[in-house]
Amino acid sequence: MRASLLSFILLLTLTTAGFAQRNLSIRSTLQIPGQTLAGCWHYEDGSGKIYALVGAAQGIIIIDITDPSSPQQLFQLPGASSLWHEVKVQGDYAYAVSEGVDSLGIKNGLQIIDLRFLPDSAPNKFWQGDGAWAGQLLTGHTVTTAGNFVYVNGHNLSSLGRGVFIADISDPWNPTYVGAVTSRYCHDSYVRGDTIWTSDIIDGLFSVYDITNRQNPILLATQQTPGQFNHNSWLSDDGRTLFTTDERSNEPLAAFDVSDLSNISLLDEFYNENMSSAEVHNIRVINDYLINPSYGSQLTIADASDPENLIEVANFPTGSSLCWDADPYLSNGLIIATDMSSGIFYVFEPNYVRAARLEGTVTDSVSGLPLSDVAVELLSTTRPVRNTNLLGKYKTGIVDAGAYTVRFSKAGYQTKDVTGINLVNGSLLTLDVQLVSSSIGIEEHDQYAALVAFPSPVDEFLNIRLASNAPVDWMISDSQGRLVSQGKMVPASSSLVLPVNELAQGVYSIRLSQSSQLRQGRFIVAR
Repeated sequence: MRASLLSFILLLTLTTAGFAQRNLSIRSTLQIPGQTLAGCWHYEDGSGKIYALVGAAQGIIIIDITDPSSPQQLFQLPGASSLWHEVKVQGDYAYAVSEGVDSLGIKNGLQIIDLRFLPDSAPNKFWQGDGAWAGQLLTGHTVTTAGNFVYVNGHNLSSLGRGVFIADISDPWNPTYVGAVTSRYCHDSYVRGDTIWTSDIIDGLFSVYDITNRQNPILLATQQTPGQFNHNSWLSDDGRTLFTTDERSNEPLAAFDVSDLSNISLLDEFYNENMSSAEVHNIRVINDYLINPSYGSQLTIADASDPENLIEVANFPTGSSLCWDADPYLSNGLIIATDMSSGIFYVFEPNYVRAARLEGTVTDSVSGLPLSDVAVELLSTTRPVRNTNLLGKYKTGIVDAGAYTVRFSKAGYQTKDVTGINLVNGSLLTLDVQLVSSSIGIEEHDQYAALVAFPSPVDEFLNIRLASNAPVDWMISDSQGRLVSQGKMVPASSSLVLPVNELAQGVYSIRLSQSSQLRQGRFIVAR
């Protein structure tokens, strides 16, 4: 009764606080008194019963969530004392790790839990390696399961690089060591097929290994993450995008194109819209949605159907400073989550909606050339400002459909507000705009004709088509309107070739005067 009252008071506080929940509602909560909560996963026994396995300060708590409106704690399996216990389920067995010691001062290694006898009991034991490693596997930071294998990440065995300890669980009660990823300390890992993606937090990157032969993993690629502190990673359903988190304040969730491991590229960065700290703690992916438990006490969901344009579509503030983990893979569509400091277990009901998307190209009104670094804002929203890329393209959007004013602004150009832009959930609207240079004024703008300059982007030589072979005066200015180059020449043909190899990368304007004809254009230098 006391726990229920505490939960009610907490929820009342949350709903009246500065955060407003969106597209996420609470089905129930369960207060776990006196313990921190960490990792969570679920088990379904095939008869309709659903259980949550929650890593707590003193072991693994098993909760019956068959009725999601009334979770019932069954019992707690004792284990090492630790701020974090991590757990995953494979088949009818769960595997858990921690970095603490039990009441006897013993480090437990890998805890194996037989779930077939729930709700009455859950036989379990601690496995500490076999063969040459018998009795030596004592701790793990996180654990991953896939197929017939369990992967202990960030284990204690320095001779194996504290990377990933791999064991065969074809016999789920009696694992056997088969190999290890030893290159770097691994905080967490994600496995699909014969590929493992490791989050190498200390080195600030993720690594990709071919583990077809688990006795001899082969490194395929590495990539630095934005915050250089890669906490965990998860692959998109189609396998083309890897989503990563960095456990540092104000660092984003990042999306990487990994379709070609020889050319990995950053697609987008996601920041929680209603939090001063953007730190996402863990990432899970389901049906092109990102489930994001975060520092700053919030669970968020982002629409990742376009990984170049991640848009927040749901959020709910949890009880304290850290929503540690979430599991969105229950057959009933619900999400379970843990709040570390408050010791509250959550059952959430998500409303998965697609974002209303907006994209387009911004160009110079005279030359028609694309403009980079144009700030694109959806006014009167918390949606982060997006900037156009080198080709003048932008992508943005929002979860709430409606009519919006979109502002386009760039130094050296007149700000442009486009009103009455109707955005619809699940739909894409294309809006191309032209900006007028503020450096030339309206009258001057009207007297200049457009010129054709190619190629753009350009590396070394810019070609300009001329009307005649008459002498040409030319001036080149940077994006701030500063003169960077000028000259006069008599062209040998009906084209002008100007070297631009000494110009830095960026957007430039060029003006020509030939036989009293004035022309202006813009070009991009890129290498």
